[in-house]
Formats: sequence, structure tokens, C-alpha cells
Amino acid sequence: QAYNCLIHFYKRPRYPNITMAATDLANQTQAPSGKSPNDAEASPSKKTDESPADQKARALAALSTGKRHLLVQDIPAAVESLGEACKLISVDGEKAPECAEAYFHYGKALLEMARLESGVLETALDGDGESDKSEDQEHEENESQEEGETGEANADKETAKSETDSAEGENKEVEDEDDPSNFQLAWEMLDLAKMVLTEQLEGEKNTEVKTTIEKDLCETFLTLGEVSLENKNYVQAVEDLSLCLDRQKASWPSDSRSIAETHYQLGVALGFHMKFEEAVVSLEAAIAVLDARITNLKSKTESPDETKKENIFHTREKEIAEIESLIPEIKEKITDTNEMKDESVRKVAEMKEQIGFGSSSSSGAGS
Repeated sequence: QAYNCLIHFYKRPRYPNITMAATDLANQTQAPSGKSPNDAEASPSKKTDESPADQKARALAALSTGKRHLLVQDIPAAVESLGEACKLISVDGEKAPECAEAYFHYGKALLEMARLESGVLETALDGDGESDKSEDQEHEENESQEEGETGEANADKETAKSETDSAEGENKEVEDEDDPSNFQLAWEMLDLAKMVLTEQLEGEKNTEVKTTIEKDLCETFLTLGEVSLENKNYVQAVEDLSLCLDRQKASWPSDSRSIAETHYQLGVALGFHMKFEEAVVSLEAAIAVLDARITNLKSKTESPDETKKENIFHTREKEIAEIESLIPEIKEKITDTNEMKDESVRKVAEMKEQIGFGSSSSSGAGS
């Protein structure tokens, strides 16, 4: 698909102290190497003989390294580096520009880590299903061969094992409830980034700087929407994506591909939220933006695309081909949405019919 979305939801908290919140959140993420972020080696920020300038330099180095890891999809390394950056970055204050950047990229890395974990879990569950099936078959064969000799002993062992597994499962469930997931941590870091950027934007006077902050804020809203889609919190996803779209339309060129992406994501969220007509409108709006982009590219009047600026292989022809390959996928999503609508209508009709049949039957039985 053009842009893929997964699922899970955690409620966003509010933090009175942003620096404390960011440090606590970074400390909750275990380093991939197995070392705790509180260890001396994993947390150099505890060195008391380090000057603020040195600490800031190490923070920016960790941020740069983490962004590079994120770019090449080395997600565990990105989480480790960006988590360290968040713990070090507040030397100039909790609302410094670097803080928002570190919070955002750390949140994005945590989101990608959560997606990886979800994929691994699904694969493991599929494998366990096949393994359980073969084990059950083998167990049945052994039972038929040794029935009467070891049946009672095996039953005792199974009972003991079941009790042990049950106790371990309960303990693990308690531990899992205490530890926030990477989806939750991602949400919280992105929410911190949004808070910092919003306050920066309100106090900034320089037009050029405000434009940059607005762009970063829109990207943060978009990523928050992705987290909500992953977590099936479609109401929150629609809210964040709608805010993102409104801000983009107010300040970005009408042929921006970022606007098209937000229209698409919003259409997906609306579809899952059972707002089928609105979803189709949003998806069609995404196609309209892309069509306008193609027209402007052909006439060489397109707006600049910052994501393509440093790509030496980028050409108008390649971008046109890329966009033309996306449009059929969005049209397919529109078809899927209409089918979801038809299915929903059919189920509602069946439910009403069943309720009506039940009422008439009751009336007949009473008379």
C-alpha cells in the first residue's frame, strides 16, 4: 500500500516538567545491548566533571548518530542513541530547539521499534501454532502406544506444569503491566515534542524560523496520527491528522505531497472510524493533490520538495512516474472503503431484520 498503518492505543499523559518527563521516558527504554540506561557506561550524563558545553556536544553527537541509524533502518541502535540524546539535550533548557528534535526522532524510533516487535510477535505466534499442532499429533501417537503404563504419571506432571506455567504467567502479566510499551513511550515522546514546538511557535518572531517550526509541528502531528492508527484509537487519529492537514493547507503549497499523504492517512483513519463518505472524500482529495503535482511537474511550475533537495538522482520524470504509481493504490483504497461501507450497511440490515423477527416471534408466542 502507499502508506501502511498498524494498531494499538495508549492514553497520552500530561507532564508538568518536560525535562523530568523526557529523562524518565528515556530511562525506561532498555538498551539493545542488555545494559540498563542507568549504568555508568550507558549513561555518561552522570559524570559530574563534564561542562555544559561538553554535555551539549555529546548530546548533539548522539542525536546526529541516532538520526543516521534511523535513516538506514538500524532501529535498535537509533533507539539507544536517541534515548541518550534525550537525557543529555536539556543543558540549554527543556524548550531548546534541539529538545524538540531529539524528542521527535526518539519517538519515531520507538514507533518503528514497536512495529518491529509486533511483526516478530505475529511471526512467533504463527510458528507456535504449527509447533503446537505437531506436538499434539506426536503426543496422541505416544499416548496410544503407552496407554495404561504412564498415563497417570503424565497426568500428574501435566498438572504440576500447568500450575507452574499459570503462576509464571500471572507474574509476567504483572511485570508487563508495570513496564510501558514502546508504543506508549513513542506516544509520550511525540507529545512532548508537540508541546515544545507549540510553545516555540507562539513565542517566535522570525518568519523563516516560524516556517521551520511549523513544518516540524505538522510532521509531529502526522506521526502522532500514525501512532493512534497503530493503536486503533481512530478518534484521536482523526483529530491529530485533521489538525495537521489544517496547518499544512494554511502554510504549504497546494501541490505539496505532504498534504496528499495527510489526506490519505486521514482517509484511512476515517474509514476505520466508520466515516466512510468522509473517508472517500479525503482519499479523493489526496488524488487531486497528486494530479495537480503531476500537472505542475510537466509544466515545470511545481513547488520545491524539501525531501528531494539532496537527492542527486531526482528528476521530474522520475517523480511523475513515482506519483503515477501511487494513484492506483489510493483508488484501490477507495474501492476497499466503499466495500467496507456496503458490508457495514448489510450487517446493520441483517441485525435489524433479526431484531424485527425476534419481536414478531415474541408477539406471536404471547398471543
